[in-house]
Amino acid sequence: MKDKAADIDNTLPQVAIDDRQVRQLAATTDLPSRQARELVRRHGNDPGKLEKLAKSINAAN
Repeated sequence: MKDKAADIDNTLPQVAIDDRQVRQLAATTDLPSRQARELVRRHGNDPGKLEKLAKSINAAN
């Protein structure tokens, strides 16, 4: 039997994702909401950091 605890990716921060924050990030940076949610999941809830990351993604595209 497989251990379910082994399936958790412990390298990512465990962040409660706020839908309002995801919508706001998507609206202010023109990212799709799916991509904005992934940024919050991977990098946390710091709005300044998230906006900077989103802008760098937009610049790369």
